[in-house]
Amino acid sequence: MGVGVLHSVIGFILFAAPLREIVAAGLWNTLSPRTPMRYLAFWFLFGGVATMLVGYLADWIERVAGGILPRGLGWTLLGVGLAGVILTPVSGFWLLFPAAFGALAHSRPISGDSAAS
Repeated sequence: MGVGVLHSVIGFILFAAPLREIVAAGLWNTLSPRTPMRYLAFWFLFGGVATMLVGYLADWIERVAGGILPRGLGWTLLGVGLAGVILTPVSGFWLLFPAAFGALAHSRPISGDSAAS
């Protein structure tokens, strides 16, 4: 969840001007091909919220399932981190590696889980 919070805070700082434009335009239908920075701001913040959600769900699963996460979560985080680092090495994608390794360390395969290997 911390990575998602950090991502969102950075997004609000980096994209303050496009976010103000979105609000000033009234929110409804304010993203268009003519405003690429607004799109970027929206998707950057959306990524932060999605990351917070994954962190929240992992925390909830650990509490409910006695600390055991599905192995596929760790492998997926690792894959997303690798893809992100390869495509944009100067980025926050590096922060997914500790989360991925932590998830893998606290995981086990679930029967029928195709990503369990």
